[in-house]
Amino acid sequence: MSDRRIRSEAGIPPRRGRVAGVLLLALLLAVTLLGALPPTVVRAADGDGVRILITKMTPIARPGGTITVEGQVLNSGSKPLDTVELAVRMRTSEPLFRSGISSPEEGQSNGSLLRDVKPVTVQVPASGPGRPWSFNIRADALNLGEAGAYPLAIEARVGGRVVGSTRTFLPWVGKNGLKNVPKLRVGMVWPLVDRPHRDGTTLGDEGQTTVFRDDDLAALFAPGGRLYELAAIGGGMKVDWAIDPELLDSAAEMAGGYRVAPPGSLEPGKPKKTKDGKPPAEEDTAKATPNQISNTLAGGGGQTAAGWLDRLKGAIGPQPVIGLPYGDTDIAAVAHALDAEKTDLRPLLTEAQIRSAEVFQRILGRPARADVAWPASGALDPSIVSLAGNSGAGTVITAGASLPPTKDLNVTPLATASLPGADKGTALVTDPDIDTLLAADTRAPGQAVLTTQQLLAEFLTIVLQEPTLKPTRSVLVAPPRLMDTALAGVLRDVMAASAEWTQPTGLAELAAEPGPLPARKWAAYPKGVRASEPSAQYLAETDNLAGSMQTFASILTRPERVTGPFDPALLRMLSTSWRGDTQGADRYRLGVTRGLRELESLVYIIRRTGVTLSGDEGNIPVTVVNNLQQPINVRVAVTSHQPNRLKLGDPATVTVPDGRRLEVPISAKSAANGKVMVDVALLTPDGRAVNPAQSFFVNTTTIDALTRWIIGGLAFLLAVFSLRAFLRKRREAALAGDTHGEDGEDDVDPPAESDPPDDADGDRIRPISGWSPPRPTPPHAGGNRPPDPADPHGHTPLGSTTDRPE
Repeated sequence: MSDRRIRSEAGIPPRRGRVAGVLLLALLLAVTLLGALPPTVVRAADGDGVRILITKMTPIARPGGTITVEGQVLNSGSKPLDTVELAVRMRTSEPLFRSGISSPEEGQSNGSLLRDVKPVTVQVPASGPGRPWSFNIRADALNLGEAGAYPLAIEARVGGRVVGSTRTFLPWVGKNGLKNVPKLRVGMVWPLVDRPHRDGTTLGDEGQTTVFRDDDLAALFAPGGRLYELAAIGGGMKVDWAIDPELLDSAAEMAGGYRVAPPGSLEPGKPKKTKDGKPPAEEDTAKATPNQISNTLAGGGGQTAAGWLDRLKGAIGPQPVIGLPYGDTDIAAVAHALDAEKTDLRPLLTEAQIRSAEVFQRILGRPARADVAWPASGALDPSIVSLAGNSGAGTVITAGASLPPTKDLNVTPLATASLPGADKGTALVTDPDIDTLLAADTRAPGQAVLTTQQLLAEFLTIVLQEPTLKPTRSVLVAPPRLMDTALAGVLRDVMAASAEWTQPTGLAELAAEPGPLPARKWAAYPKGVRASEPSAQYLAETDNLAGSMQTFASILTRPERVTGPFDPALLRMLSTSWRGDTQGADRYRLGVTRGLRELESLVYIIRRTGVTLSGDEGNIPVTVVNNLQQPINVRVAVTSHQPNRLKLGDPATVTVPDGRRLEVPISAKSAANGKVMVDVALLTPDGRAVNPAQSFFVNTTTIDALTRWIIGGLAFLLAVFSLRAFLRKRREAALAGDTHGEDGEDDVDPPAESDPPDDADGDRIRPISGWSPPRPTPPHAGGNRPPDPADPHGHTPLGSTTDRPE
């Protein structure tokens, strides 16, 4: 049998068998060669985790100067790298366009390796601290051409293979400089904003000492803290400060003395405990005070906050200040809720603007601009523009992604634009590429240098696009609201390094840009920004809580003690800083709600199970309890479920003293017997319900006319029979007395003169022998009338007191 036949019977085609053999030999050869490679090349297979960090760099290259680049090499692999070679790659032929800066793909390659720059070799441990490296490059050796931004990269090689690279930019200014080039006008917003740290709770003292949710602001105001550094860095620049007045108000409260809620006490759903550790009864909870010195901690940042306020006043100086609404109200959320016809929060927005003006004047001693609106993330749509315009804002700060140009432009558009479809108002528009750059985390290792160099490259490229265009180019820089100190330092360094081709400009000057302005159009509202908005339920609950607070305040004789701390707390619930922190917003809302509900629980009606009304008219007693530290004015209303059977009187308006209870009688008139359900409500003087109504039964016992006649007749007959029986008994007693004596005296003889009783044998007691009875006394001696002539022996008549035994 031939080999071909054998292969055919085995199911393997002849050609495929030869190909499989060749592949097997190639695989064996590859394995052999792999084993013969140098150790560094084998370890390079583990070098996928190599990172190159640039920690320091000369920002701008100038003729005759030296460019210093320093950094570290990090290895996240499991094995160390014995030899890592670092080299500099750069394209020196021509500078980049703006598209090449923001997109490496459009920027072509990074050029070639610089031969005049000697590579640096370092050893990098596994998962350990990075090895430092540095390059010193002579600017003249680069032979750079015209001014502009040039790409520069640091590459890491192991065994000739690139295992890591970092790209940055090197702005170059030639010998002629930029003398004939108009400077780029840069407007910059400098935000001073933080999340809320107060929820409206205070101590019950006369001064209402504020209780903060935490003491984090003390660290933020101290040297090294975010707010301290922002104030210090911004003070050395020309910027437009965008300040949340709530932050100033909190600092002033801290400076005046404050308390702090202990950790864990603000968790929702945890009832307060009594001194013995047991949960309080419902009645005790209603009488509890929200906060006391015993259950709060002393705040330690008073002096720090006062010092921060003083330094901030000096840092701001005469620079313009944009007054954000109190609490940095989320104007976009308010606009969208109104546009959807779900919740109208415009009254809270108006209150935030009024309070903002008051705080700036009181604390900074100067007014702030109230005609600038800055929605969250700069995202804009027609509903936000409409609300901002109706609220008095003629200028809106917006992101470039929300208002793109209507057509492609060869140059970067101006920062000023008209609002599409609006008769008035101006939009100050940021640059989309710069917005993306500012959103990077500059606190990450090496990111601050990369952001600095790219911003410098962006500014220089914009200036050089069309130097002869009028008006001169302008850019708006609006960093994130919660800007960190690393980004603030980057912006400071960029403005200092680019002073040759940039000019800081105020927002008011940018808004006054002469026309015609480039046309812009609406873009779709960003989905991510929309998703971060407070939910419709959250906004509705905020509105309901505001109404509840107003209702409660209307019964108080000193409402400012409640509205003073709780009005600002309601405004903080709409803060833009809650974006992206749904849980934090819910916890804050529950904290404000709990504080207000604790105060409301101190005013209540004592619950009853039932009342009995005897007769067809009477009063239903209602007891109102006021455990507040001030008197209240309330109306007590009782409503019958069956007014045809039980008719009740009008509501009674009463004043209940502080810490007292008052019983209020409500007149009632019954038309039938039985139980009738009634509702007892505590109302404000103008008729709004203070708390939910209570229900109980009124049991009526009404008697009709026929029943009254019957009962009256029976009572009369009973009285007649009782009198008749009494008189009869008296007459019988009188008749019984007449049978024993005419004069009605008792005929019982004195015991000494009565007949002696018989002894046990029935014999009489006989006198002693020799004893003779005395002589009879004359009748006139002991008788009760003269002697009878018919009785010569002087016997006394029967019944006389001188009778003696025969």
